[in-house]
Amino acid sequence: MSKIDDEALDWVVRQAGGDLSDADRAAFEAWYDAHPRHQGAYLRAQAIWHSLDKATVQTNLQPMVRPAIAKNPPLPSRRMLMGGLGLAAASAAGLGLYALTQRPVTEIQTALGEMRKVPLSDRSVASLNSDSRVLVDMTSKLRRVVLVQGEALFEVAKDPKKPFVVEAGNVRVRAVGTAFSVRRKASGAEVLVTEGVVEVWNGGAAPKRLSAGSGAFVPEAKEEITVSAQGEDIPRKLAWREGKIILQNQTLEAAVEEFNRYNRIKISIEDPAIRNERLVGQYRLDQPEDFADTVRELMDVPVRVEPERIRLGNKTKPR
Repeated sequence: MSKIDDEALDWVVRQAGGDLSDADRAAFEAWYDAHPRHQGAYLRAQAIWHSLDKATVQTNLQPMVRPAIAKNPPLPSRRMLMGGLGLAAASAAGLGLYALTQRPVTEIQTALGEMRKVPLSDRSVASLNSDSRVLVDMTSKLRRVVLVQGEALFEVAKDPKKPFVVEAGNVRVRAVGTAFSVRRKASGAEVLVTEGVVEVWNGGAAPKRLSAGSGAFVPEAKEEITVSAQGEDIPRKLAWREGKIILQNQTLEAAVEEFNRYNRIKISIEDPAIRNERLVGQYRLDQPEDFADTVRELMDVPVRVEPERIRLGNKTKPR
């Protein structure tokens, strides 16, 4: 086991005891922020600790301050932690949550169809889209946000001494004073910049810089990142802040996916032949029935409204 892994295990055991002084906490933050290898070793050790302690992460729909780990829990032996370190294979998102439980953090979450605009302690502002969740960890050297799920727009207060970093799985976005959005998906994250400049990376190729008006899809895997000009696509993709869905020649399939992000009543396309039909227009994101009526008129297809589903078109018979 490396020296860094050994140091990480020591920190896990000491923190679990609940007796760290302010100087100890400052020393840990300095060690943790000093190098990505320290962070990786610490997260692996934390994963083992939580698997042994069977800790769970509380969730709710209101901002909260997460308390520090409880004092004097039953401690697994250091040998148990060392043995378990080699078996750690938890997901990156879960590991990020474990790391944040060691300091007071703010948790913000929205329900399906809910949007929230929340000021952060550093004077930045986070706007969360539907069904989204972030954890905010402010230290003396770093402003760290974990996007657990969903999408958020960050208006970052300028502070050159404390970078603002958003984590979404393996994706990282770093800024000082700017505005940008991050939408987490299964295969990575979409980043859009509305003001200033940000840097994105995923542990693969060299980081890429994105300026205002540009965006990138950053893969979860360590692959090349392609930056592109977004132009009018940015206002369209961020129209959720105004309660709208704007379509500019998007497919019916893409439009349905957007509506389903916000509503409990889901839309399904019964006829594959109409999936790629193109649409233009603005719609209230909380009125899928009105959108379905428009589809009925434009495409001359039947629409069936059920208690929990809106079906577009007829099912085609298998050949």
